[in-house]
This record gives sequence, structure tokens and C-alpha cells, in this order.
Amino acid sequence: MTAVFKSSRFQLGFFVTLGAVLRFINLGRDSLWLDEAISYLAAQLPVSQIVNNTVQSSHPPFYYLLLHFWLQIVPDSDTAVKLLSTLFGILLIPAMYLLCQQLFKNRTVALVAAALTAVSPFHILYSHELRMYTLLMLLVVGATAVTHQARQKERSGWWVLAGFLLLLAVYTHLFAFLVLAGIGLHALLTYRQSKRAFWATAVITAIILLCFVPWLNLILAEAEPALGSLRPLQQATAFNPLKPLTAPVFLLFGMSSSFWYSGLILFIFFAYVVIFLMELRKLGRSQIPQGLWLTLLIIICVLGVPLGVYLVRPFFLPERTLATAAPFLIIVLAWGMTRRQSPLPYLTGLALLLMLVGTIGYHSGPLVKPPYRDATAFVAENSQPGDVVLHSSDGSYLPALRYAPQLNQGLLAGDPDPRKPASVYAVLGGQVWSMADLELMANGRFWVIVALEHSIEWQQAQYEIIAASPPLLEQQEIGGIRIFLFEQVK
Repeated sequence: MTAVFKSSRFQLGFFVTLGAVLRFINLGRDSLWLDEAISYLAAQLPVSQIVNNTVQSSHPPFYYLLLHFWLQIVPDSDTAVKLLSTLFGILLIPAMYLLCQQLFKNRTVALVAAALTAVSPFHILYSHELRMYTLLMLLVVGATAVTHQARQKERSGWWVLAGFLLLLAVYTHLFAFLVLAGIGLHALLTYRQSKRAFWATAVITAIILLCFVPWLNLILAEAEPALGSLRPLQQATAFNPLKPLTAPVFLLFGMSSSFWYSGLILFIFFAYVVIFLMELRKLGRSQIPQGLWLTLLIIICVLGVPLGVYLVRPFFLPERTLATAAPFLIIVLAWGMTRRQSPLPYLTGLALLLMLVGTIGYHSGPLVKPPYRDATAFVAENSQPGDVVLHSSDGSYLPALRYAPQLNQGLLAGDPDPRKPASVYAVLGGQVWSMADLELMANGRFWVIVALEHSIEWQQAQYEIIAASPPLLEQQEIGGIRIFLFEQVK
């Protein structure tokens, strides 16, 4: 019996089961927010419109296509639709085990990587999100494992499979190209040891770039580039000098509003980096495992390139877009368990404990996202025939199109920081209203929903204009979302 508990299969099965339980808990607790609503609404469109990027998403269409077919086979509930991301998140646990086995031939490293992935607050958070990030991480981990296998076996079939997985990854998220860059850089630096691997990687890269040209032409041809797929790159943002530090910490430990927890994870991360670099210096370049070199090169490309551009020219770079680095950061933590006469194993163990604490805090804490589902349900339950609903922000408007499409509702025009062209809202089943449109459409009562996500001063000014003359019948606040019911006087 003891041998069974010590077997790798049993231990991996335990971590997969633990990870599944932690991902199934509270799966449908939070309502969809803006980006998730875009995923849901985009996936409802015909395949031709998804492929043509009618909604002008900054992300390629592979995830939306999968979600399109998923929505056709599951009930229309938040829990059911998010389950797709959860399944990818669960599959990532054994994928991490297999990748570490490929890279290090070390059972301990593989099991620790699986354990860290199973309890990571970041991975659990995005296993609960109707977005492409768990699929993306699964694809890049699988592609990296297959690429390493191809280098070992030197068989064309493995290279074909690696290229196919990498193509799916770049058609899921543009930053998958940075993983490809890391793999290519490793092939270049090891050219003398394996010329065939270098040329195979070069051929795969060329084919992927060629296959990506149709999508590139599509996004470059958009009529309004400032509101289209490339908007995040063009969007100015305030410079945050701590982003190079906070981004990798978030990719490991997720978010936290606790001062003591944030301080601890920052300390652990900084201490690990310092001691890790000292350990590399002790080993010397020739003794560093090739698997660790590959891992570090991918991290350097995935984190270093965007953050380097950000430091020169700040642009909209939320930490979640760097998700492809998250599995490889975990691999570096897991490798620390091999350094017996070093503090690294203790720091890795402490990181595992803090991840578990963060996950428990996530499950037992307050809602992570605004309760748009509850706010929309309140309006739907209390509205009367003829009521119209005006949203000052698409932060509440797009989720409302998912939760209450039967309402006669629109988005207020004139936002100084518009996030989509009016044509995109029309495709998603919505409409944009001016103040004059509201006056014409409202015939008795009208609702105003104010969700102060962005353009806050503008939204507040518009509300004051709207509220200046009609009598206020009712007001309600649900999780910071303000709801007002007015009676129009003619």
C-alpha cells in the first residue's frame, strides 16, 4: 500500500484531483465582466463572422471558435459556459508534469510543478474566466514538450505536431509568438549540438508566419484602427515602474487586497530570484540543464520583450496578457527543489503554502468581479413594458446583453475613451444612443445604469445632465453599480 502512495501516477492523480476540486468550487459565483461578455457574445456569432473578426477583437479566433461550439452543447449558465476554461486548466496540471519530465528527467521537479499548478491562485482565477488564457497556457506547454521530444527523437512527425500546436497557440493569442521566439532562440544557441533542430524550428516558424498572414491582413485593414484589434498597443497608459516586479508575482500568486499577503509574496519572489541567480553562478554555464535554459529563454522573451517595450513606451499591458510566462515561472520554482544545499527548496515550499493560502482567500473572500448579473436581474425584474435602459459604460452594457437581451437597452454615445465602434455593438445585438435618441425612445420611465469602470468624470457629468430634469423614482446600488429609475416628463 505504501508503494501505491509513493507512485508517481498516484501522486499526480492526487494533484489533478485537488486542482479539479479547487477549480470547480465557486465556478459560477462571479458574473461575467466586460471581456468575458465579449467572449460570450462573439462566440454566439456565425463561424464566418468569428473568422472575419467582425467584433474587432485583439485576439485571434481559435478560442472563440471552440467556445462557439461549446455553447451549443452546454446549458446557458455561467457555470456551464466557464467549464471550458476549467477543463483546460485541469489538463494543464498533467501537461506541466509531462513537460518537466521531458526537460529534466526528474520526478520531483515534475510533481512539484504539478502541485504548484494545481493550487496556484492565478491558474484557478483564470480557470474561472471565460477567456482564452488556460487554453493558451495548455497549448504552449504542450507545444514546448512536443518540441523537446522532437529534438530528442529526431522524427518529422514530432516536428509536425509541435508546429501544429504552436500554430493553434498563435491563433489563440498574439503573445504566443514570444514563446515561439524563446524556442527559436534556444535552437539558435544550441545550433552546434543539433543543426537539424535549428532548421526544423526555422521551417516551423516560417510556416506559422505564413499561415498567420491572413489574420494579420485582416486586423491591419480595419477601418478604425484606434478602436480595432490593435487598440491595446495604441492606448496610452500611465507608467508604472513596478510592473516588471508585480507582473511575474501576479502570474504566480494572483491578486490580493491583503497587505501582509502582498508583502510576503513580494519578499518570497525577490528572495527566490536573488538566490536562484547565485545558484546559476555556482553551476556555471556548462552545468545548467538544457531544460532550464529553454525555460529561462522563454521567460525572457515572454516577459522581457513586452515589459521592455512598456518601459520605453507605456501601453495597455494588463498582467493577464503575459499568461504564457506563468507555467515557465512555475517550472523555475519547481527546479529549485533539486538544489539540496540551498534555501531554494524551502522558498519553493513556502511559495506552495502561500499559493494555497491565496487560493483559500480567493474562494472565501468577496466577489472578484462587479456583480453585473445581479444588477441586470434587478432591472429586468422591476422593469415594465415600454421601459428603456441606458448604460453609461460598456462595462455594464455588454454583460447586460448577455444576461437580459430582452430589455430595450443602449449604450450612451460620446465616451471620450470609446472601446469599440458602434458597428461592433450592433453586431453583438446592441445599439449606441445619444441623449436625443433617449428622449425620443423613452415614453414614461427609463433606467440609467452607471458602472464607473473608465471615463469616470465623463460618466458622472452625463449622469448629472440626465438627472437634471426628470423626477427620480428609485435608486439602487448593487456592488458599486448604481441604478436609477426616472420618469420622463413631456
